[in-house]
Amino acid sequence: MEKVVESTPTVISNAIDVTEGLTGLAKNTDVAKNALGAVGAVGEAVKPFVPLISAVTLVISEIIVIYENAQYNKRICNSLMDRVGAAEQAIKSLQRRKAENEKHFRNAEYYKNFVRFVDVLKRIKGFIKDVSELQGYKKFFHANSIKDKFDSLVKEFETVMGDLHFTMAVADEEQRRVDHEALEQDIADMKRFLEQIKGGIVDNTNTLNTVLQEVLIMKGQIEHISDISKVNLPNSDSIKAVELNPDDLLDPGVKSDTDRRGSQPNYIYKKVYKYNEVACKAIIIPNDDSVKAQRVQAQLAILGKLRDSPNILKFFGLSNLDGNRVMVNEWAEMGTLREVYEKYDIAWTAKVHIATDICRGITFLHSCSILHHDVRCENILMTRNLEPKITNFEYSRYNASTTTNMSTITEVVHWMAPEKLRQSKDVKPVPYTFKCEIFSFGMTLWELAFEKIPYEHWDMSQIKDHVVAGKREKISFGDVPPDIQQIQQELKSIIISANIFQKPLSSPALLPPKTLDLDGSMKKAPISISDEGGLELPDLGDEFNIDEIEPVMPLEEGIAAHKKKDHKTAWECFEAHSDLGNTTAKYWMGYYLWEGWLDGKKDRKKASELFKEAADDGISDAQLRYAFSLVNNPPIKFDRAIFLGYLNKAADNNNPTAQFNLGDMYLNGKLKMEKDRKKGIKYLRLAALNNQPKAIEILNKEKINIYIDGQEE
Repeated sequence: MEKVVESTPTVISNAIDVTEGLTGLAKNTDVAKNALGAVGAVGEAVKPFVPLISAVTLVISEIIVIYENAQYNKRICNSLMDRVGAAEQAIKSLQRRKAENEKHFRNAEYYKNFVRFVDVLKRIKGFIKDVSELQGYKKFFHANSIKDKFDSLVKEFETVMGDLHFTMAVADEEQRRVDHEALEQDIADMKRFLEQIKGGIVDNTNTLNTVLQEVLIMKGQIEHISDISKVNLPNSDSIKAVELNPDDLLDPGVKSDTDRRGSQPNYIYKKVYKYNEVACKAIIIPNDDSVKAQRVQAQLAILGKLRDSPNILKFFGLSNLDGNRVMVNEWAEMGTLREVYEKYDIAWTAKVHIATDICRGITFLHSCSILHHDVRCENILMTRNLEPKITNFEYSRYNASTTTNMSTITEVVHWMAPEKLRQSKDVKPVPYTFKCEIFSFGMTLWELAFEKIPYEHWDMSQIKDHVVAGKREKISFGDVPPDIQQIQQELKSIIISANIFQKPLSSPALLPPKTLDLDGSMKKAPISISDEGGLELPDLGDEFNIDEIEPVMPLEEGIAAHKKKDHKTAWECFEAHSDLGNTTAKYWMGYYLWEGWLDGKKDRKKASELFKEAADDGISDAQLRYAFSLVNNPPIKFDRAIFLGYLNKAADNNNPTAQFNLGDMYLNGKLKMEKDRKKGIKYLRLAALNNQPKAIEILNKEKINIYIDGQEE
């Protein structure tokens, strides 16, 4: 019991500690314009820096959004946000000053350092995004991997900040101590989380379930369907829910008054399907090739994949019953959790198990980037063994009415987050976020603990005023034995944590005075940013030659040049960024050297070295190419373990070619791989969902539907 109790706050604490983050940053375009206006008086010297200033501002704003929605490893994210705050302050200083020392703005090395500055911030953004969500964290399942990446980014950031004379004047040892503690605690928490979360999220080797990745791919592809002729899905006509033979839907062996529930036209009938008790619920799906029909079928196909979570109501497929189309779901004997607590008192020990399993189900949905939007006991079904099954979220709401059965605002207001309650019709709607969901989860735990609806008998305006003011439902328990008191206190701490509405904080970028070495005077000769004496430019001599700074073409433009077959321009761009340490550029240089795109010259040994450097920085295409650069490349000795290691990394990074090759190897036992049909089909399915033609061909040959599980045997 203690372990179960412990797991609940562990899971939730990783989720609810999402602060409002950095605030007060103006829109990036405005900042760029203001920066240009502030420093424009120094003349032409600053012009090459304006796009870089804009790029830094944009990246910082993107990092803030990612940080505000972080779900995991918040301490690690906080350590990096300290650096991001320093970067933001460095850029803002350009607005507050009238002029920069032109010697540095005319210095080509200073310009290159600024380009490096942009690149490092982009990589910090990518790292924060990866470690803050499960799908990204799988890249760093080994503790040393995440630590090495963190240390590398911090070192590069602090080096380039120093080169730009924006050095953070903090005690190195103190900062290292804070960073070390953040890494150790977050890595330990994630290890414990993955060991305890269960719920279909990880397998017995603590590896993320590939179904999560399949759902993410499908979800991303179908959410933007607007023209059925342009659906970017392999075998798009087959992305449908499983069709069940009506003859397989049998009447229960023992009749019961509860075999039919609900009211006309939404009766739910109990049947037996292949030894499983199921619920048949009427559904209306357009029977045509319309976009709506395609979208509904695709969403039901996704719903079928969520069956891997034991805490989400299992969807078996579609069928026909008494002339009606029906959804066939898992049968929940006890009805909704609300019906259970209205009929019985639920023991405190059982409440802990129920709360933990609800959390596991919600975490599974979040791992698939699915938000429930309506978490409450009414939407939790209970089996006869008191196992909670989450239902009535986006992919499971279809019924016999012409529209989805969305709860009215008056019904859900009791569980609604403050930010949603505060929104006005006259302003842009507040998006429903992960934080809103956690708030509702906290109110659901309160509902479960006290077995009644929060703010019962209150009207909407009362609830809104109360919650927006920062007030919450009372938490007051009756007399119970000491062991039950411990359980109550655990639930109380989770409810309180989940239901804290964190008001916008002052930006961490507003640091104590003298934290930043803004002008370099703390360590180096200062960059003079004079607030007096006018804006006169010094006489231009050989030392101040504007033409010495040649703006570096953005990497994206270099890639565009490659696509236009302007290989010379592309190479020059890749080489310039590679010299500044950009690993994406190094990958492209390796690609050019491998294929001989520039003047037909090939250097596959050097190409392999560049691929490895980019691969070790997490670039999936580089991981794939490095793996295959070891094959039939005479300068390099083939190493099977290294080859498979990088191929697996590329597949885990959603590279379809790597997924296909791994699937083919497992399916057919290639490269002395032990045959594993189930694993092979899983990889082939991922590749096929990514439109890998050879994977689609193999699955079609094996008569395996890309979208339906359970055909691996």
